[in-house]
Amino acid sequence: MPTITVPRTDVATQEVSEVLRHGLRPRYNVLPGKGMNWNPVGKPRADKPDKVVVGTGSTRLFRAEVTISRHSGTTDLHVIAGGISLLPRLLNRLWIAEKVRRVLQAAPSLR
Repeated sequence: MPTITVPRTDVATQEVSEVLRHGLRPRYNVLPGKGMNWNPVGKPRADKPDKVVVGTGSTRLFRAEVTISRHSGTTDLHVIAGGISLLPRLLNRLWIAEKVRRVLQAAPSLR
């Protein structure tokens, strides 16, 4: 699981969401406060304040999740690929999760 470390603790879910919205094409859905549903036909789960789901279409097949965890002096952004089974997860790891990681890593506001 790729991790981006930000040298501050005040990184908010909305800030991460805005970085992703500006860095990804409009066809990507950025859903702050939601987590991946491991049920293949389920929608993203609500009430996950430190998570952001990124996907295309209904975000059921092609998706990734960013989990925000704060530590003493830093914030870690963990990028997790989602999918129904091993093959979609692998494709999402190489495609959508990698795009999300690159956008977060390149964002000047997260340095």
